[in-house]
Amino acid sequence: SLPGVAVLVSGTTRGTVTGSDGSYDISVPAGAEYLTFTYVGMLTLNVPIEGRTTIDVTMREDRIGLDEVVVVGYGTQTRANVIGSVTAVRSEDLTAAPVSRVSNALAGRLPGGIFLQESGEPGKDEALIRVRGQSTLNQNAPLIVIDGIPGRDMNSLNPGDIESVTVLKDASAAIYGARAANGVILITTKRGRIEAPPTFTYTFYEGFLSPTKLPELTDAPTYATMIREMESYRNVPEESMQYSLEDIEKYRSGEYWWTHPDTDWFAESLKSYSSTRHHNLSVSGGTQNVRYFSSLGTQGDNGIFTNGNTKYNRFNLRANLDVRVNDYINLGLDVTGIQENGMYPTRSANETFNTAIRIWPTSHAVWPDGRPGPDRERGDQPMVSHSDATGFDDDKRFRSNNMLTAELRVPWIEGLTLSGYYAYDMYIRQRKLFEKPWFVYSLNTAAYFADGNTGREDGTAYLVGTQVRHPEPRLRDYSENSNSRTTHMKLDYTRSFEGGHNLSAFVAYEQYEFDEEGFDAYRRFFISDQLPYLFAGGDEEKDNSGWVGLDASQNYFGRLSYNFEETYLFQFSFRRDGSLRFSQEAGRWGNFPSVLVGWRPSQQDWWRNSLGFIEYFKLRASWGQMGNDLVDAFQYLTMYGFAQGHNFGTGKVYSASLDQANVPNPFITWERATVYNFGWESMYLNQRLNWETDFFYERRTDILVQRDVSVPRFTGISLPDENFGIVENRGFETTLAWRDRNGEFVYGFSGNFAFARNKIIEVDEPERPVPWQRRTGMPMDAHLLYRSVGIFRDWDHVNSLPHVPGARPGDIIIEDYDGDGEITTADRQLFPLTAIPEMTFGLSFDFAYRNWSIRGLLQGQSRTLREMYTGQQGSAGNYFQYDAENRWNPDNPDGTKPRAFEREEEYWRGSHRTDWFYQDNSFVRMRNLQLSYTLPQSLRARLGASDTRIYVAGQNLFLLYSGNNYVDPEVHGVNAYPIMRVLSMGATVSF
Repeated sequence: SLPGVAVLVSGTTRGTVTGSDGSYDISVPAGAEYLTFTYVGMLTLNVPIEGRTTIDVTMREDRIGLDEVVVVGYGTQTRANVIGSVTAVRSEDLTAAPVSRVSNALAGRLPGGIFLQESGEPGKDEALIRVRGQSTLNQNAPLIVIDGIPGRDMNSLNPGDIESVTVLKDASAAIYGARAANGVILITTKRGRIEAPPTFTYTFYEGFLSPTKLPELTDAPTYATMIREMESYRNVPEESMQYSLEDIEKYRSGEYWWTHPDTDWFAESLKSYSSTRHHNLSVSGGTQNVRYFSSLGTQGDNGIFTNGNTKYNRFNLRANLDVRVNDYINLGLDVTGIQENGMYPTRSANETFNTAIRIWPTSHAVWPDGRPGPDRERGDQPMVSHSDATGFDDDKRFRSNNMLTAELRVPWIEGLTLSGYYAYDMYIRQRKLFEKPWFVYSLNTAAYFADGNTGREDGTAYLVGTQVRHPEPRLRDYSENSNSRTTHMKLDYTRSFEGGHNLSAFVAYEQYEFDEEGFDAYRRFFISDQLPYLFAGGDEEKDNSGWVGLDASQNYFGRLSYNFEETYLFQFSFRRDGSLRFSQEAGRWGNFPSVLVGWRPSQQDWWRNSLGFIEYFKLRASWGQMGNDLVDAFQYLTMYGFAQGHNFGTGKVYSASLDQANVPNPFITWERATVYNFGWESMYLNQRLNWETDFFYERRTDILVQRDVSVPRFTGISLPDENFGIVENRGFETTLAWRDRNGEFVYGFSGNFAFARNKIIEVDEPERPVPWQRRTGMPMDAHLLYRSVGIFRDWDHVNSLPHVPGARPGDIIIEDYDGDGEITTADRQLFPLTAIPEMTFGLSFDFAYRNWSIRGLLQGQSRTLREMYTGQQGSAGNYFQYDAENRWNPDNPDGTKPRAFEREEEYWRGSHRTDWFYQDNSFVRMRNLQLSYTLPQSLRARLGASDTRIYVAGQNLFLLYSGNNYVDPEVHGVNAYPIMRVLSMGATVSF
């Protein structure tokens, strides 16, 4: 007996709750067909009434069960029969995170999946995605498949429209052949359900965004002090130094605001918070003959700059319709429309953040009358360069994804089905970049002091404006559009035979065609900045250009799956792909087979008798070959480009020309990945404890690279890419999950850990003077650097160790790696860690008690290194506070940081770059946390709602650990738009 179960007459607001013994009484109106039973932690049941006066039901826990249907390539399988390395995330986990980009909701939830949110800029904050690390010297992005159509954009989807996300990581992805080598992410959207009453669901949240971590820069007194220190090391006389001791005291006092300000540029140029909002209305339901799901949603995010005009808005419309024509024919129609409106300044976010880091704290941000202070250079000033005073960058994108499906169950052959679909997708982009001149203002200090002012008096009358960047408005219009057509036909046979034999097989044909074209036009000399249209520009120096592109492929493939009593499992797939990207004579066609086998000994009596405490156990192994066609197309052809011509003689006579743009390689073909995987799945303690582990190895061959040895770069001769690079990648993944209940308290934990490391086997590397600098045998993108091993304390310390000529106290000590007593290029070492982490992990948890629930996710990464460097610190830019703290100077000879420096003039910042400027980007963060409350059934009934839930949620809430001393460890550099912390409140109402 289960108390507190909500019982509702489907399609009405009439309901009740079970008592302490699980019993209930409910009055059912005439014509009612179903009762709906809901309870936290249990699967919802829709039970037909069928004239009964007593209905007893048994509810099942809502856990990942063996009969759960898992989406795999071109089909579905029950989890018990899946023998590939396949991981899935459900819709509830995606919508728990208040994010506008689906990729940002997946970090930490998919073992083997790496999702790095390298920027928080609205509309440009999607995550970089890798599956099982990196395996090629070229493109490593996985294939995205949405509702069966490859290449669609996952980040433009409304997360609430998604039913599930599945990642194929091993040979199970081979059914996608030439595009599967980097892994495959399958996304299925929601559809209506048979015999479900119409259900309207409205969801919304409003939230606040703020940076998770910003670089901390020095204040004006500290900066001026460090500049004096730097100049003293260069023997600059006191009278010639940029700042005097009196200047430093004035900066510190804060009394001389007009001449000695102390500006915190992030505090001035960034708001305390910006906003995000989400609204979505959906309706779903179905009968025996018609099922439907439709939704309409909006998403909006604003930028963080004080005067910024950054805005991103997305509108999603979706309608998925399924119709049962008769017992043999089913039809489907999917229509999706997406519009993205991005409004940005003419200066990029990275440029503005770079300016905020570099501009001096001794410079004014805004004068008292509201006018912006002086620029850093070329008009860059964070208070104005990210505003609409500079113009605007209006970027609009439209997507229309449409698909018609048909299915015929062949009546005279049991289990035989003929199906097909035709998808037509359109993409249109319209971008208008309108740049205007703007003004910055400086104080005429000579006139100011000449009139007897000391720095405390009002200097408004002495402000001088300067027009910067452009002398007049100018406009560039961009327009591009593309369309893709996918035709798919499949013959499927699925049947179970007596004796425990289960067979499923299909053969299919698919054709893909893609076309794109675009143009841009440019004009300047606009007489007004109020007409941002080409016709209003001048005729001088105007320009225009255009481009076209195409792609096509044909694919023949099939899969055979067999199992005996769901104990012995076997799967074979084969795909033959042809691509327009390669020549017909050489590498256009490729064959991609795979074999997967599995064994469930826990189905056997001997296992139950001797190892019964392991209630479920499955071994699985796979082998497959897959391709990667993410390479530049048509490299097998001689390419030509139009040129303006050449000047013959002194008469400036030009002749139009065609220039050869490449050296062709007619033998270019696919990259090929050979993948091995071995793993197991197991359940213990009445299926409360789940443990799953995979080990994998991949050898990527035929990678397109150039032969550096054959023709050195200094010759100026460029050879074409050739298929001879080889990379290996290996690692493992493991997941441990626990789920249980104690009365009305339901709780669960799930932890995952993944490790992946690659190694270059062949790149035709030139001979290196020392073996430890060879990239062959090391991970891709390893950094060749000198190793820093401390700071020189004094001259005796300098003279006691090998050092670079000119080294002095306060400089970084470079390790004499080869031990020859000198610091030479041979002392550089390859640091094997890169921006892509080798280790990733996540821990999710959820608790539910009666109407309350809380769910969260801790996520992190390790063994990763990223450059955090700006070359303009010193007289050309501010210092980081981290570098200023405990730095070496004559009064602090035991400082742990190097002395004050000038840009790249010090050897350890220029000619002898060390690992000092690379940060360990390991972290552990509270990625997501949500607290929700579901209104009691009695109150929902009075409101006419079948489900009402209110919640507060957060994303990127805080860092529990960070190895990066400058910025958030996920961003791609110190000048990147920061990742946003999101705090939101929302609700979901169904009726």
